[in-house]
Amino acid sequence: MKKYHKIISTVFFLAVIGFSIWCGIGINSCSFYLEDWLANHDKRTVATVPKTSENLPTVPILPSVNIETYTLHIELSENELDEPVSWTEGTSDTKVEMESDSELVVQSGIVGHFSLSNSWEGHYLYNLDVENTDDSAASWWEVTYEVPAGSKVVDYWCCNCVIENNVLVITPEDYNKDIPAKGKVTGIGFTISTTTVPNETTTEAGCVSTPEITETETTTKAEPTTEALPPVQESGTPLSNHGKLSLNGVQLVDKNGSAYQLKGVSTHGINWFPQYVNKEAFKTLRDDWGANTIRLSMYTAEYNGYCSGGSQEDLKQLVHNGVGYATELGMYAIIDWHILSDNDPNMYKAQALAFFEEMAVKYCNYDNVIYEICNEPNGGVDWNTIKGYADDVISVIRKYDNDAIILVGTPTWSQDVDVVASNPVSNGYNVMYTLHFYAATHKDNIQNKLVTALNAGTPVFVSEFSICDASGNGGIDYASADKWKSLIKQDNLSYAGWSLSNKAETSALINSGCAKVSGWSVEDLSGTGRWLREMIGGL
Repeated sequence: MKKYHKIISTVFFLAVIGFSIWCGIGINSCSFYLEDWLANHDKRTVATVPKTSENLPTVPILPSVNIETYTLHIELSENELDEPVSWTEGTSDTKVEMESDSELVVQSGIVGHFSLSNSWEGHYLYNLDVENTDDSAASWWEVTYEVPAGSKVVDYWCCNCVIENNVLVITPEDYNKDIPAKGKVTGIGFTISTTTVPNETTTEAGCVSTPEITETETTTKAEPTTEALPPVQESGTPLSNHGKLSLNGVQLVDKNGSAYQLKGVSTHGINWFPQYVNKEAFKTLRDDWGANTIRLSMYTAEYNGYCSGGSQEDLKQLVHNGVGYATELGMYAIIDWHILSDNDPNMYKAQALAFFEEMAVKYCNYDNVIYEICNEPNGGVDWNTIKGYADDVISVIRKYDNDAIILVGTPTWSQDVDVVASNPVSNGYNVMYTLHFYAATHKDNIQNKLVTALNAGTPVFVSEFSICDASGNGGIDYASADKWKSLIKQDNLSYAGWSLSNKAETSALINSGCAKVSGWSVEDLSGTGRWLREMIGGL
């Protein structure tokens, strides 16, 4: 009798869900259900229900394809039912399978917020925030949505992504699987491609290797040699030899007034890869690579960013540690306020003003510290908006540090450096403007912007770049990379290559299978790492 009571209860519960859906207050009030398995159970069934609301993110070239679906998680209690049950919602058949005497547990309250952040040549970059609107905490989550046939995951961060049968499945990392009641997880993102791209292969170390060259590719150069050649170095440290830097027109010059080029490496987000902020790593870059600069990238809005739940004191301490190590080694250090998903630097302007005031007070007497006040403004933010932010932040820095080099980001992920000349910042003394490029995506059009800016008298600093595509992944375009290298050399531009990490993506400089945080051999480096080492060392 007890068994039939449970079946009746379950059918009644499903009827309530169906009625709630019909009233618009059930499943359609959330994007997907997030919850961990109940204790002592290892079986689950996930039922996917297509979302029917309007204004959903879509793949731009296939507007009829809705890329978001709900994911309904069914938890199993210790009791079990004899027979599976099923129901139909709209045009989608949803089957929930349970073993005998199982109680059905369905909850809601988790909302996923998707936004299309960028697109280029068949690539689409999406940001995802996961919000828990419920009064109880969620301890695990999963998101699925349909993608066009042939789609590939190009890149992802703060999550795990895989495409199975034209469905992208997104699950958390260990550090962001828990969402408190009324809380939110931010900084999640991924890039998918709906075009055919060169096949990638994975090495034993687990890193992406360069695809084979075809007649239609522009890549013509083989990967750099693995022979451990020494870099071209000067005696003494960079800082002791060149001291305080300043600007002479568009050219960076040293304490003697001679043209000087900063060349080095950018960390990945120090909130995700803090282990690479160590003295031995910087020493390896200086002595084995020939680098004189380290860029310390501190994300502001991504997961555990400075303005999105990260420990501000811990992040500032990592910055202080990095500046300290660089100073001890006689290197230059760039403090990077790494805006990205926050798009407009004014979003966290108050925090930026307070942060840079604190940095300027501490480092006003340092000859090697450079302030980068907004990494990559994007999302349609125009130069006038960025300039207003920059004027205010520069004023705060100049109250304490009147002559340090300051770097200002430009529109469209720091690509539109050509728009600055007609309306530069109000106090342009020792101010440079950043240009970022990814060689497989950004070619003649961005190179022309660089030439235009320099010809107009705009000082340019390439504070971030790589030789793959704009997602940070994909194949390496050596031909385009070499053209960029020639431009950088020709105009003596200062630069920092992205990124000092072993993340499983092409732009990471360390092989993903390498756990070493310093003292890397050439074999420990990715293809990008070997190329950048050659560029920095002048090999």
